[in-house]
Amino acid sequence: MTGLYLLDTCAWLDAFIAPQKLRPEVRSLINQQPVFSIADITLLEVARKAEVGDLILGVSLERWFEIALPGRRSRVLPISPSIAIESSRLPAPFHKDPADRLIVATARLHQLTVITSDHKILDYPHVRSLSSR
Repeated sequence: MTGLYLLDTCAWLDAFIAPQKLRPEVRSLINQQPVFSIADITLLEVARKAEVGDLILGVSLERWFEIALPGRRSRVLPISPSIAIESSRLPAPFHKDPADRLIVATARLHQLTVITSDHKILDYPHVRSLSSR
């Protein structure tokens, strides 16, 4: 069973590092979902931020992934050929950031709502989104 929501990078980090930053309704929604989804580009974004020192996790990156990707509650959605193509053909207007384009394309093709604090995604009319903050 898959969840109905895809957490973008900031929402995923907030959910596991600073849940108080999430709107109470969103925190409850994430906790009540049997499964939440993450685009695989999100893993790369977190790893990169941690490795360059822009993100302090308090534990090793390997351990953080174990904690933040709880067994049967999380599903990492890989970049497929369809997602790659969709990310390059998103209806205008949308910005050029490749990670955001992949997150939006993943949500569109899997028919998921993106939970995000990113106004570029929240304002994009061609994907369902929900403000995390």
